[in-house]
Amino acid sequence: MATKTQEKTAAKTEEKTAVTTAGRKPSEQALQAIDVAVGTPPTVAETVRTTAETWRNSETRSQEFETLQKRVKDLRDPKARTTEIESLRKRLASEVEKAETKGGDVRRQVTDQLIGQARKARERVEPVYRDRVEPVVKERVEPVYRDRVEPVIKERVQPIYRDRVEPAVKKVRERI
Repeated sequence: MATKTQEKTAAKTEEKTAVTTAGRKPSEQALQAIDVAVGTPPTVAETVRTTAETWRNSETRSQEFETLQKRVKDLRDPKARTTEIESLRKRLASEVEKAETKGGDVRRQVTDQLIGQARKARERVEPVYRDRVEPVVKERVEPVYRDRVEPVIKERVQPIYRDRVEPAVKKVRERI
């Protein structure tokens, strides 16, 4: 059976989730998820790098060690646990926000690169199309169209259009 604290926590989590999801469109949520996923590796790498630098220096290492001991002590102490957990939540939210920002930057850079590559490819392909495909269309396709398709349109399609479609359109216009 769930305790009152667990029920309150679950209710708060559901509340926060409802507010976050209701305020955003699904496309924005998807972009946010992508940004966080893309931004997480560089953010983690940066954090690992700074942590390694911190632990290499004996002075900062001892300070970091004392800070970690204090956090563990606070987590074990029932009175200070809630504030420490809230502090960790805020740090996590901050890191996720950092990852999201970094991911958005990376996503935009990749998008710009892809657009540039597509433009270059188009610039390479269009002259070839103009030089090779368009003359073939003019020489082979257009004469066949003129000889075979246009007469069928004139003989079959246009009379039906005149007899059926135009009167129906006229009736609709009269009603309006």
